[in-house]
Amino acid sequence: MTASEQCQLLEVDDEKVLQDWKERARAGEQISLPNDVLEGIGCVLSVYASLVILLDHDRSKGWVRAPNRAPLFEGKCAMSLMTSGNRKDLENVARYLLSERYR
Repeated sequence: MTASEQCQLLEVDDEKVLQDWKERARAGEQISLPNDVLEGIGCVLSVYASLVILLDHDRSKGWVRAPNRAPLFEGKCAMSLMTSGNRKDLENVARYLLSERYR
């Protein structure tokens, strides 16, 4: 995932801010993140966990970028929906995958 996509997923306006958070986390420093960023991280982790359960690693990478026929996606790939700038779209992808897990 590109740095730009990471920022879009977490609704962070500045790539430098995200990079700083990652460097500080790797250094073991304590970081205080805004609630909306934490919510975005939770959604991303939910998507990741669902993909790990539903698909093998190689297929999961492809799934995120492949066009999808499910009504939610309207032929778009999950990544384009998740990075639309609307948190609800990211939440909807996470919910969709959860529903697929329990189908």
